[in-house]
Amino acid sequence: MNPDDPRMALVECINARLDYENGKTGIEIAEEWATVQITALFTVRDTRAQHPGTFPGFGEATAEETARRIVARLLDAGWRPPDTECLDAPTVPDLTA
Repeated sequence: MNPDDPRMALVECINARLDYENGKTGIEIAEEWATVQITALFTVRDTRAQHPGTFPGFGEATAEETARRIVARLLDAGWRPPDTECLDAPTVPDLTA
């Protein structure tokens, strides 16, 4: 996304804005953030296994919580869920039955 793209108004996160302005694509930004969140999850879990009281502000360190963090970061970066037309597409019939 270019800095003059009108969709930049949807980008609330200053880090995402800077990444877009420096030429990163949305996919590159998403990969970077997902990697950081997953790495943090592993670090917290591994450290808590040895020292249970560490990283008290991180939360429960569950996969679900990490997924919510990733989705929240993507929404802050201007990503939006697919339109309802896509979500209402009919299911493909099972022809093997």
